[in-house]
Amino acid sequence: MKNNLPIFTFVFASILLFCNAAFSQTVLTKPEKKALKKEIKNLKKHPEIYKDNKDNTAKKIAEQEAEIESLKAQLTTEWGKVDSLKTAVTEAEQTIAEFEKSNIECGKVPSQGTVYSVQIGNFKNLDLRSIFNVSKGLRTENYTGGNAYLIGNFITVEEAIQFDTVIKKLGITNAFVTQYIDGTRNVTFKAIEEN
Repeated sequence: MKNNLPIFTFVFASILLFCNAAFSQTVLTKPEKKALKKEIKNLKKHPEIYKDNKDNTAKKIAEQEAEIESLKAQLTTEWGKVDSLKTAVTEAEQTIAEFEKSNIECGKVPSQGTVYSVQIGNFKNLDLRSIFNVSKGLRTENYTGGNAYLIGNFITVEEAIQFDTVIKKLGITNAFVTQYIDGTRNVTFKAIEEN
């Protein structure tokens, strides 16, 4: 047993050294140790350098902490803006939902509520239902000093001419087809109409 004690002690010491080396945060080389010892010796001789370094480090830390606080305040402000925008989006979505609920489809009488219509004629020999199956949309624009009333956004000139012919049968004899290119009225356009 006495012979095993030195071996046990050696193994135990080796394990301790290995563990110490493994868990130590920084392992310095000999030149690094020598340079640090020289720096410490110099700082002992000149404590004002140490004090200046310490004061500069404290000043930098204080500046960085102030910057962190400033950035936190800015972040809080930005999050406030985000919350405000979220609220605005929610309110806008509610407004849109309200408009969608109150939207009355053209050409149909709603099943609830009171609405009013204007009858422009009652014709036994004229059936316009096929033309008004698709919402044509009535709009107005200021044109040549007056209020022009226009119906439709037809895809082809033939459809527009057909509708123009029907409108003229209703007695609106000064109706004519207009053309819009990229939202702008083409004032030189003349549709060839068959009467």
